[in-house]
Amino acid sequence: MAKDWEAALAIPQNLVAVGNAAFRRLVDDVVRRAQENASLGRPGLIPRTGKLRKSITKGPYKQWTPGSYGEQRVYSDLIYARVHEYGATIRPKRGPYLVFRLWNFSDTDRPTGPWRRARQVVIPPRPFLGPAAKDATAHWPEYVRDALEYIGEYIGRQLP
Repeated sequence: MAKDWEAALAIPQNLVAVGNAAFRRLVDDVVRRAQENASLGRPGLIPRTGKLRKSITKGPYKQWTPGSYGEQRVYSDLIYARVHEYGATIRPKRGPYLVFRLWNFSDTDRPTGPWRRARQVVIPPRPFLGPAAKDATAHWPEYVRDALEYIGEYIGRQLP
């Protein structure tokens, strides 16, 4: 009888555990999908080094109060990750033109193409994190169901 009460009293904590387990699986899935997106490239982008893909990670899990839900960030600390996600306009700091050399895609070690001048360069957005989060969120019910099954099995093992 005491075991039944203990299991019943543990239900709120178990529900929080279900939410947290499902959330952590969601975050892992977002990281995996974002890395896939970065390695596949986007229109106009041919990945060369894989640095962007390798830089996508998750921050520490923060739970603000015991028994509550927490938060976790998925991010890349590379300077150009934000440019790829949201796009940017690059303007010259000194002088009227940007001067740069184009990449010859047969040689990926260094730019060897012709030199160009431009007043500005507009880099279109090539999102990799946003679509990954959207795709992974579509699987949220599956993550919750799996976590509920796991917790249910755990509670079942605790009962006589």
